[in-house]
Amino acid sequence: MSLVGHALKMAKIYYSTETFNHAMRVAAYVAENPLIPYGIMDDCIALAIMHDLWEDTKYPKEDTFLGEHISRCLELLTKENEQNYVEYIDAIKSSADKCQEAYWVKIADMKDHLSQTDTLTDKLKKKYLATLAHLL
Repeated sequence: MSLVGHALKMAKIYYSTETFNHAMRVAAYVAENPLIPYGIMDDCIALAIMHDLWEDTKYPKEDTFLGEHISRCLELLTKENEQNYVEYIDAIKSSADKCQEAYWVKIADMKDHLSQTDTLTDKLKKKYLATLAHLL
């Protein structure tokens, strides 16, 4: 099974319908981004599908199928409860040379959150727009 196949399977098992749909939109944003190098596109798509697994589900962090690099990227994308959001975004940006997949996925994630006008509050909009500047 490919990493994308594994990601889809785990997303169907662990995500709610709403979170699954969000992950699929993020994966689509990643897939259509012409700035992402072709050689990492599949890993970026898989990571986009899985980006909320550790943060929002009981998905086991010990899943050896992911490999060391993708696990490191997924860990970077997982915001801890006590972690400041700006510090979280800065950590993703400062690690972009080692985990560029996480960088691209976070941009797509923020794009999706900002495009969901039915759930986007003024507070969330302000948070995402302010931190997007840190990421870029």
